Amino acid sequence: MSDLPEPVQRLYTAIEHLPGVRTVELSIQPLEGVDVSMLRLPGEFADLPIAALRRSNGGRVGERLITAEIQFSQDRDGWIAVEFLAWWVRDLSRADHDVQMRPLALPPIGLGKQLGRTLKFVIEFFFIHPEEDNEPILKQIGEFADSLQSELHEYGEALDNPTATDWETIDDLKHLAEVNDAEAMVELGLMLASDEENTPDPTMAYDWYVKAAELGHPEGAFQAGQVLATGIGAPTDLVKAVEYYTEAAEAGHPLAMAMLGQCYQQGEGVEQNEATAADWYRRGGDAGEPACWAQLGDCYENGTGVEKDLNQALELYERANEMGFEEVQEAIDRVKAQQGQV
Repeated sequence: MSDLPEPVQRLYTAIEHLPGVRTVELSIQPLEGVDVSMLRLPGEFADLPIAALRRSNGGRVGERLITAEIQFSQDRDGWIAVEFLAWWVRDLSRADHDVQMRPLALPPIGLGKQLGRTLKFVIEFFFIHPEEDNEPILKQIGEFADSLQSELHEYGEALDNPTATDWETIDDLKHLAEVNDAEAMVELGLMLASDEENTPDPTMAYDWYVKAAELGHPEGAFQAGQVLATGIGAPTDLVKAVEYYTEAAEAGHPLAMAMLGQCYQQGEGVEQNEATAADWYRRGGDAGEPACWAQLGDCYENGTGVEKDLNQALELYERANEMGFEEVQEAIDRVKAQQGQV
């Protein structure tokens, strides 16, 4: 691969140096003029990204595809490498880059038994640049290479010491927590808080929630907030509880958004702000928490933080009900009665 342009070589090197990667092959394929009918087997285009090309009804004008075909070792290192690269690709796509990662494999039986030995993944970078000049594409590839190198450095310790995926005993779970596995910390905290075989230890549970929160785990922050809001496991501190709820909510935790909305609505641990409460309820509903739609429906029914609107209230109550939040049925009946529907 020494004949590759320098930015492409850097990308190749970054992928190749990831533990668990056995081989890397890079290629470029013009997609302009590729019709979806060309994707059938057998054929030279059969390994192209079928779904992506079908969505655009074939290759677009000036479109080129750079593919990194990667074969991983069939062991834990390979598994970790797949997971790491999948995360990196997802973050690139979230940053508005046209990139995806997908698996490739041969049929189970072809030239002998193939199942179990042919799995590969490809990372595919889509570019549209109608002109012949490749410099803009090479510049972008260089930026991708720099990004991957930076992430490899940033998460080097995690790559060298990946967590286990399962645990069989409480000692296994404690070990994972002690080596900074935030998920294990939360799981251990939940077990300690509701231990049915031994005496529950909510104080120790809280300590583990805090440690998980310090590592950026949203559920750890949410649980820490719950402890401080209830006083079970630590002295009640509503201000600090709001801080933890905010941390979890801003990380996308739907139930934390609901609790944070309640804090703003009631002025507990934070200055009362009903409009902010309604906003958090809306965000929590969008994130999939039906209780938030119910809370927001109540806001519209009573004009709390929003302009009173019974039609909107009913729509939100029914949305919560459809998502399984049956407690809202009484509110639905009440609003319908106000509207003269019953």
